Amino acid sequence: MSTKLLFPLIAGVALCVLALGSAQAQQAPKKQGWQVRLGMLGAAMPDYEGSDDYRFRPFPDIEITYDDRFFLDRRGLGASLIQSGPLTAGVTLGYDGGRKERRNRALRGLGNVGDTAVAGAFANYQIGRWIVTADVNTDLLGDGHDGTTADLGFSYVLRPTKQMMIIIGPSVTWASDNYMQSYFGINAAQAARSGRAVYRAEAGFKDAGLVGFGTYKLTQNWSLTGVAGYSRLLGDAADSPLVDRDGSADQFFGGLGVSYSF
Repeated sequence: MSTKLLFPLIAGVALCVLALGSAQAQQAPKKQGWQVRLGMLGAAMPDYEGSDDYRFRPFPDIEITYDDRFFLDRRGLGASLIQSGPLTAGVTLGYDGGRKERRNRALRGLGNVGDTAVAGAFANYQIGRWIVTADVNTDLLGDGHDGTTADLGFSYVLRPTKQMMIIIGPSVTWASDNYMQSYFGINAAQAARSGRAVYRAEAGFKDAGLVGFGTYKLTQNWSLTGVAGYSRLLGDAADSPLVDRDGSADQFFGGLGVSYSF
Protein backbone atom coordinates (compact mmCIF):
# COMPACT_ATOMS: atom_id res chain seq x y z
CA MET A 1 0.00 0.00 0.00
CA SER A 2 1.77 4.56 -2.45
CA THR A 3 0.05 2.51 -0.02
CA LYS A 4 2.24 2.87 -3.34
CA LEU A 5 5.12 2.04 -1.08
CA LEU A 6 3.87 -1.54 -1.18
CA PHE A 7 3.26 -1.96 -4.88
CA PRO A 8 2.23 0.24 -7.82
CA LEU A 9 -0.95 -1.83 -8.12
CA ILE A 10 -2.30 -0.62 -4.79
CA ALA A 11 -3.04 2.94 -5.80
CA GLY A 12 -6.51 2.49 -4.35
CA VAL A 13 -5.02 1.90 -0.93
CA ALA A 14 -3.34 5.31 -1.01
CA LEU A 15 -6.72 6.84 -1.76
CA CYS A 16 -8.21 4.98 1.20
CA VAL A 17 -5.42 6.33 3.40
CA LEU A 18 -6.34 9.83 2.25
CA ALA A 19 -10.00 9.13 2.94
CA LEU A 20 -9.25 7.62 6.35
CA GLY A 21 -7.32 10.72 7.37
CA SER A 22 -10.14 12.96 6.20
CA ALA A 23 -12.78 10.92 8.02
CA GLN A 24 -10.81 10.94 11.25
CA ALA A 25 -10.19 14.67 10.98
CA GLN A 26 -13.92 15.31 10.53
CA GLN A 27 -14.83 13.24 13.59
CA ALA A 28 -12.12 14.23 16.06
CA PRO A 29 -10.69 17.45 17.50
CA LYS A 30 -7.58 18.82 15.83
CA LYS A 31 -4.52 17.03 17.20
CA GLN A 32 -1.64 19.06 18.57
CA GLY A 33 2.00 18.02 18.65
CA TRP A 34 3.35 14.62 17.72
CA GLN A 35 1.20 11.54 17.08
CA VAL A 36 2.98 8.25 16.34
CA ARG A 37 1.73 4.85 15.19
CA LEU A 38 4.18 1.98 14.65
CA GLY A 39 3.25 -1.42 13.28
CA MET A 40 3.77 -4.24 10.80
CA LEU A 41 1.58 -5.27 7.88
CA GLY A 42 1.65 -8.61 6.08
CA ALA A 43 0.30 -8.46 2.54
CA ALA A 44 -0.41 -10.97 -0.23
CA MET A 45 0.04 -9.48 -3.70
CA PRO A 46 1.11 -10.34 -7.27
CA ASP A 47 4.82 -10.74 -8.04
CA TYR A 48 4.58 -7.81 -10.41
CA GLU A 49 1.78 -5.59 -11.70
CA GLY A 50 -0.13 -7.91 -14.02
CA SER A 51 1.25 -11.21 -12.67
CA ASP A 52 -0.89 -14.22 -11.75
CA ASP A 53 1.75 -15.45 -9.28
CA TYR A 54 1.28 -14.27 -5.69
CA ARG A 55 3.51 -14.04 -2.66
CA PHE A 56 3.26 -12.88 0.96
CA ARG A 57 5.47 -10.00 2.06
CA PRO A 58 5.85 -8.15 5.40
CA PHE A 59 6.08 -4.35 5.47
CA PRO A 60 6.60 -1.73 8.18
CA ASP A 61 3.43 0.27 8.79
CA ILE A 62 4.41 3.67 10.17
CA GLU A 63 2.40 6.85 10.59
CA ILE A 64 3.85 9.95 12.25
CA THR A 65 2.01 13.28 12.24
CA TYR A 66 2.69 16.70 13.70
CA ASP A 67 -0.21 19.10 14.35
CA ASP A 68 -2.32 17.26 11.72
CA ARG A 69 -0.26 19.06 9.07
CA PHE A 70 3.06 17.25 8.56
CA PHE A 71 3.20 13.48 8.21
CA LEU A 72 5.18 10.37 7.37
CA ASP A 73 2.98 7.45 6.33
CA ARG A 74 2.39 4.97 3.48
CA ARG A 75 2.58 7.83 0.99
CA GLY A 76 5.97 9.05 2.24
CA LEU A 77 6.82 12.46 3.71
CA GLY A 78 4.13 15.06 3.24
CA ALA A 79 2.37 18.20 4.33
CA SER A 80 -1.29 19.20 4.30
CA LEU A 81 -1.06 22.72 2.91
CA ILE A 82 -4.79 23.40 2.69
CA GLN A 83 -7.22 22.50 5.47
CA SER A 84 -10.47 24.33 4.87
CA GLY A 85 -13.69 22.73 6.06
CA PRO A 86 -14.29 19.51 4.10
CA LEU A 87 -11.26 20.12 1.82
CA THR A 88 -7.73 18.91 2.55
CA ALA A 89 -4.90 19.17 0.02
CA GLY A 90 -1.14 18.90 0.10
CA VAL A 91 2.07 17.44 -1.27
CA THR A 92 4.13 14.30 -0.70
CA LEU A 93 7.61 12.96 -1.36
CA GLY A 94 7.76 9.19 -1.55
CA TYR A 95 9.77 6.21 -2.75
CA ASP A 96 9.01 3.90 -5.67
CA GLY A 97 10.83 0.59 -5.51
CA GLY A 98 10.45 -0.05 -9.23
CA ARG A 99 10.43 -3.62 -10.51
CA LYS A 100 13.20 -6.21 -10.36
CA GLU A 101 13.77 -8.64 -13.23
CA ARG A 102 14.47 -11.46 -10.76
CA ARG A 103 10.99 -11.11 -9.25
CA ASN A 104 9.39 -13.50 -11.76
CA ARG A 105 10.50 -15.68 -14.67
CA ALA A 106 8.13 -13.75 -16.98
CA LEU A 107 10.37 -10.69 -16.55
CA ARG A 108 13.60 -12.35 -17.75
CA GLY A 109 15.38 -10.25 -20.33
CA LEU A 110 13.37 -7.12 -19.60
CA GLY A 111 15.81 -5.60 -17.10
CA ASN A 112 14.86 -3.62 -14.00
CA VAL A 113 12.63 -0.60 -13.56
CA GLY A 114 14.83 1.45 -11.25
CA ASP A 115 14.15 2.79 -7.77
CA THR A 116 13.30 6.48 -7.67
CA ALA A 117 11.85 9.33 -5.64
CA VAL A 118 8.24 10.25 -6.37
CA ALA A 119 6.70 13.70 -5.93
CA GLY A 120 2.96 13.85 -5.38
CA ALA A 121 -0.01 16.10 -4.78
CA PHE A 122 -3.26 15.03 -3.15
CA ALA A 123 -6.69 16.39 -2.34
CA ASN A 124 -9.81 15.04 -0.67
CA TYR A 125 -13.25 16.46 -0.13
CA GLN A 126 -15.75 15.02 2.34
CA ILE A 127 -19.52 15.38 2.23
CA GLY A 128 -21.09 13.48 5.11
CA ARG A 129 -19.88 9.90 4.85
CA TRP A 130 -18.76 10.30 1.23
CA ILE A 131 -15.20 11.28 0.35
CA VAL A 132 -13.80 12.16 -3.07
CA THR A 133 -10.04 11.65 -3.29
CA ALA A 134 -7.45 12.53 -5.93
CA ASP A 135 -3.75 11.74 -6.01
CA VAL A 136 -1.11 12.57 -8.68
CA ASN A 137 2.44 11.22 -8.54
CA THR A 138 5.41 11.65 -10.86
CA ASP A 139 8.96 10.26 -11.06
CA LEU A 140 11.00 13.11 -9.58
CA LEU A 141 14.48 11.92 -10.59
CA GLY A 142 13.80 10.11 -13.86
CA ASP A 143 15.60 7.05 -12.47
CA GLY A 144 12.58 4.71 -12.51
CA HIS A 145 9.50 4.62 -14.73
CA ASP A 146 10.03 8.34 -15.54
CA GLY A 147 6.26 8.78 -15.76
CA THR A 148 3.16 10.07 -14.00
CA THR A 149 0.04 8.46 -12.56
CA ALA A 150 -3.23 10.07 -11.52
CA ASP A 151 -5.74 8.32 -9.24
CA LEU A 152 -9.35 9.23 -8.55
CA GLY A 153 -11.51 7.52 -5.94
CA PHE A 154 -14.89 7.68 -4.26
CA SER A 155 -15.12 6.27 -0.74
CA TYR A 156 -17.84 5.64 1.82
CA VAL A 157 -17.10 5.67 5.56
CA LEU A 158 -18.71 3.07 7.82
CA ARG A 159 -18.66 3.08 11.62
CA PRO A 160 -20.15 -0.31 12.64
CA THR A 161 -18.93 0.19 16.22
CA LYS A 162 -17.16 2.89 18.20
CA GLN A 163 -13.88 0.98 17.83
CA MET A 164 -14.16 0.21 14.10
CA MET A 165 -13.88 2.35 11.00
CA ILE A 166 -14.17 0.95 7.45
CA ILE A 167 -13.68 2.82 4.21
CA ILE A 168 -14.69 1.19 0.94
CA GLY A 169 -14.99 2.46 -2.60
CA PRO A 170 -13.93 2.32 -6.26
CA SER A 171 -10.93 3.99 -7.84
CA VAL A 172 -9.47 4.45 -11.31
CA THR A 173 -5.87 5.14 -12.38
CA TRP A 174 -4.52 6.91 -15.45
CA ALA A 175 -0.85 6.51 -16.40
CA SER A 176 1.45 8.36 -18.80
CA ASP A 177 3.33 6.94 -21.81
CA ASN A 178 6.58 6.46 -19.90
CA TYR A 179 4.93 4.70 -16.97
CA MET A 180 2.97 2.36 -19.24
CA GLN A 181 5.99 1.55 -21.39
CA SER A 182 8.21 0.94 -18.36
CA TYR A 183 5.86 -1.56 -16.72
CA PHE A 184 3.92 -3.06 -19.63
CA GLY A 185 5.87 -2.33 -22.83
CA ILE A 186 8.72 -4.22 -24.53
CA ASN A 187 11.28 -2.20 -26.50
CA ALA A 188 13.62 -3.51 -29.19
CA ALA A 189 16.51 -4.24 -26.80
CA GLN A 190 14.22 -6.06 -24.37
CA ALA A 191 12.68 -8.03 -27.24
CA ALA A 192 16.14 -9.17 -28.39
CA ARG A 193 17.11 -10.31 -24.89
CA SER A 194 13.83 -11.97 -23.98
CA GLY A 195 12.78 -13.44 -27.31
CA ARG A 196 9.46 -11.57 -27.17
CA ALA A 197 7.89 -9.33 -29.79
CA VAL A 198 8.16 -5.55 -29.43
CA TYR A 199 5.11 -4.10 -27.67
CA ARG A 200 4.29 -0.42 -27.30
CA ALA A 201 2.14 0.57 -24.30
CA GLU A 202 0.73 4.09 -24.53
CA ALA A 203 -0.85 6.50 -22.05
CA GLY A 204 -4.38 5.81 -20.88
CA PHE A 205 -6.46 4.41 -18.08
CA LYS A 206 -4.36 1.69 -16.47
CA ASP A 207 -6.77 0.06 -14.04
CA ALA A 208 -10.01 0.33 -12.12
CA GLY A 209 -10.81 -1.40 -8.88
CA LEU A 210 -12.51 -1.61 -5.53
CA VAL A 211 -10.65 -1.33 -2.22
CA GLY A 212 -11.68 -1.71 1.40
CA PHE A 213 -9.51 -0.38 4.24
CA GLY A 214 -10.26 -0.44 7.93
CA THR A 215 -9.02 -0.13 11.47
CA TYR A 216 -10.19 -1.68 14.74
CA LYS A 217 -9.04 -0.38 18.13
CA LEU A 218 -8.22 -3.29 20.43
CA THR A 219 -7.25 -0.97 23.27
CA GLN A 220 -6.49 2.72 23.61
CA ASN A 221 -3.07 2.11 22.04
CA TRP A 222 -3.29 -1.13 20.03
CA SER A 223 -5.14 -1.42 16.71
CA LEU A 224 -5.67 -3.90 13.90
CA THR A 225 -5.42 -2.73 10.29
CA GLY A 226 -6.84 -4.58 7.31
CA VAL A 227 -6.99 -4.02 3.56
CA ALA A 228 -8.50 -6.03 0.71
CA GLY A 229 -9.19 -5.21 -2.89
CA TYR A 230 -9.51 -6.11 -6.54
CA SER A 231 -8.12 -4.26 -9.54
CA ARG A 232 -8.75 -4.85 -13.24
CA LEU A 233 -6.02 -3.78 -15.66
CA LEU A 234 -7.31 -1.88 -18.69
CA GLY A 235 -6.27 -0.90 -22.20
CA ASP A 236 -2.62 -1.36 -23.18
CA ALA A 237 -1.82 -2.64 -19.68
CA ALA A 238 -4.28 -5.54 -20.03
CA ASP A 239 -3.13 -6.29 -23.59
CA SER A 240 0.57 -6.45 -22.68
CA PRO A 241 2.20 -9.88 -23.22
CA LEU A 242 3.32 -9.70 -19.58
CA VAL A 243 -0.35 -9.71 -18.61
CA ASP A 244 -2.33 -11.28 -21.43
CA ARG A 245 0.05 -14.22 -22.01
CA ASP A 246 2.04 -14.64 -18.80
CA GLY A 247 -0.18 -13.06 -16.15
CA SER A 248 -3.71 -11.86 -15.53
CA ALA A 249 -5.61 -8.59 -15.85
CA ASP A 250 -7.47 -9.53 -12.64
CA GLN A 251 -5.38 -8.47 -9.67
CA PHE A 252 -6.22 -9.27 -6.04
CA PHE A 253 -4.49 -8.17 -2.85
CA GLY A 254 -5.03 -8.26 0.88
CA GLY A 255 -3.22 -7.56 4.09
CA LEU A 256 -3.53 -7.55 7.86
CA GLY A 257 -1.44 -5.75 10.42
CA VAL A 258 -1.15 -4.62 14.01
CA SER A 259 0.07 -1.27 15.31
CA TYR A 260 0.76 0.65 18.50
CA SER A 261 -0.07 4.35 18.88
CA PHE A 262 1.33 6.87 21.35
